[in-house]
Amino acid sequence: MGGIILRIVYSGTLKTSYIPFLVKVVPREGSGELLALQESVRSALQEPAILQPLSAEEFDHILAGNGLILGVYVEGELVGARAVLFPAIDEGHLGNDVGIPRSEWTKVVYQEISLVSENVRGNGLHKLLGQLIMDELKSQTDECKYVCCTVAPYNIPSLKDKFKQGLAIGGLKQKYGGNWRYIFLKDLKEEFEILPPFKEVAMKEFKEQQDLLKAGWRGVSLTEDHGEWKLIFGKKKNV
Repeated sequence: MGGIILRIVYSGTLKTSYIPFLVKVVPREGSGELLALQESVRSALQEPAILQPLSAEEFDHILAGNGLILGVYVEGELVGARAVLFPAIDEGHLGNDVGIPRSEWTKVVYQEISLVSENVRGNGLHKLLGQLIMDELKSQTDECKYVCCTVAPYNIPSLKDKFKQGLAIGGLKQKYGGNWRYIFLKDLKEEFEILPPFKEVAMKEFKEQQDLLKAGWRGVSLTEDHGEWKLIFGKKKNV
């Protein structure tokens, strides 16, 4: 295994089938099985474009010590994964999109792709992996202060997942070749307080959302009203 120890992070039983599973740190040579899982998940989506896939090179880069990937294994097969990346300091840095001072960009970690096979959906694995990977980060380093990530509008499962983890929308911009993305942010050292009043904005109203974000508001939750998805915005304390 090239000297890499496959450390077990968590063990449990799938609620839907009572089959045991393990959560382990994906080994350095694991990009092949990650790519296969990613393609399986992507091909099952009604709109594959909402998933921003990672390349073999990007998986290899993370696995080479530039981040962390946890995998869910059932009977030795990878059925779920979640990745975080320690990003390069450049002009495309997400900290630039949500107002993090450049002097603190080295303390930012990106939540990257989250994948769960259709075969094991309904077992809360997205949420579990989110909790476990953040716990791993906190145990490994004190340097990590911020978590950032991007999510496509109307990727409802991913939006719900980020809100459940306590991340908030801090930006809305065109990224990755002109595709609209919400930029999420969480300060691990200092929880921000959101004060009423709250505002509901239809997800399609990008300009109104951008105006609120520029004025110090944050997207904090999601609701559905007569078939239309809306975001709930609140204002940060002391803004």
